[in-house]
Amino acid sequence: MYYESLSALKDFVSSSALSSEDQLMIMVGDKSADQVAEMIQFLNERNVSFFGGIFPGLIVGKENKRDGFIAEILQPVYSSLVLPFMMRFSQDKEKLKGYTAIVFVDGLSGKVKDLTDTLVGKLGSNVTYVGGGAGYYDMIHRPCIFNSKQVCQDAMYVCIVKNETHLAVEHGWRKLNGPYFTKNSHDNILTDLDNYTAFEIYRRVIEEEENLTLFKEDFFLYAKDHPFGILEEDGSIIVRDPVSVNEKDEIVCVAGIPAGSEVYVLKGDCDSLLESSMKITIAARLNAPEKYKPLLFDCISRAMFLEDRFTEELENIQGGMRYCVEGALSLGEIACRDNGELVIHNKSTVLAVMDI
Repeated sequence: MYYESLSALKDFVSSSALSSEDQLMIMVGDKSADQVAEMIQFLNERNVSFFGGIFPGLIVGKENKRDGFIAEILQPVYSSLVLPFMMRFSQDKEKLKGYTAIVFVDGLSGKVKDLTDTLVGKLGSNVTYVGGGAGYYDMIHRPCIFNSKQVCQDAMYVCIVKNETHLAVEHGWRKLNGPYFTKNSHDNILTDLDNYTAFEIYRRVIEEEENLTLFKEDFFLYAKDHPFGILEEDGSIIVRDPVSVNEKDEIVCVAGIPAGSEVYVLKGDCDSLLESSMKITIAARLNAPEKYKPLLFDCISRAMFLEDRFTEELENIQGGMRYCVEGALSLGEIACRDNGELVIHNKSTVLAVMDI
């Protein structure tokens, strides 16, 4: 449920008979981030268990809101803050099959791979992973993951619930140029393509496509229109969002590109992205139960790319769902393959239908 103000959220909490088994999942619009400390104090005073993230925007039906709060009552079987290589978990993970792991992660952290490796090392492929990268619309890296004790940077929160979830993932981007082979990459930094620096190859492609000279200072202006695509074994493409160039002419992405990958430069337009937003509801409805909760993580860079037409994307998705869609604009979208393997997507849309 969406709450426009902190006072409205407080009223909801005060009027709710929350049990010791309940936990609030809270998504905060980044324009309300200055109220998070007060919110944490209020919830702690009432012994309410909670976790959450600050996101570039909140999705409520057909609307994208920069301020306010979304709060949902969950009954987790496991819930914990995760730090790189630090996660306390002693349950039998085989008993978690069919459960859902809701994951909020610091979307601009260079430690995302360490965090996801830590998570998967504990849970394996027994759960359905769904979630998104938290952060701010201005793309400045700062603390954005919170629990009752702190607001964290370079951290993740995972909450496992018994509910079964079905996922659909779409992006609408097409191959423009490539493939290129990357020999070296680390964390979320792409070092090379075909034995040249990553920026040298990328600049050549963009300059030929756009008929201009690409400077580092203008990188993001054109990069948001031309992401990378990692070729998967089944021929599908996992999108990676380039955000900046460092002093070594390496390209910094929202998530990592594994060394040894075949990489394409991609291109899309408003129509192809909006078409994908119609496809995703069709895919999500195929396995949807009679009663479900739609949970959406839609990449912030899609909103930047589509601009005024982003409303159409939300209308397409809500129009295909029986119940009100809630979720967030994200810096990286978390889903899993059919075999349960966790995957981080960029510039994509992840739609979950959770059995209630």
